[in-house]
Amino acid sequence: MKNFYPEKPVVPYFNAKVEMSAIIEGLKSLDYTAEVKRTAYVIIRNETGNGKSVVCGTNIAGVQSDSGKWDEKYDDLISATCVKAENKTGKERGFVVFNTLDDGISFLLDKVQNRGLYIGGHVTKITDMQIADKNDLATAYLRTWVTGVSNYTPKQVEISNFTSMYNQAEKLFV
Repeated sequence: MKNFYPEKPVVPYFNAKVEMSAIIEGLKSLDYTAEVKRTAYVIIRNETGNGKSVVCGTNIAGVQSDSGKWDEKYDDLISATCVKAENKTGKERGFVVFNTLDDGISFLLDKVQNRGLYIGGHVTKITDMQIADKNDLATAYLRTWVTGVSNYTPKQVEISNFTSMYNQAEKLFV
């Protein structure tokens, strides 16, 4: 496994539980549109099991350190890396550790916005889609963030689960 951040220390992995209320406040405190915050909220819930599994207490999006270097503008947000067995495959993977939880949230919001992964956005990474509604967003998310498969066809339960969380996000981020 290659670590694309050899200049950063490698720290022991630990699983942290972070209350969703703290994550919600972090999302609300940053200057992004409601649509971007709603998508980030759903991603965080999926990636962390509703805040129960946050990589080293700061990585709320499963951001990896072994798949390439992120844009230079994020370097100051990343304090270290860690190694953990991936949940789905059991394969050891490298993950970034952010300076703070807010830095992890800021990173995610920026990636969601820049990738066009929100209602009204247009994604071009992995799949090329205009996102007009929640179903489009769920499909784009599953293709670009979860599976990496450009023509992945989501199961109805995946769309329903995503839509349910998004409906909750609409009440939180107006």
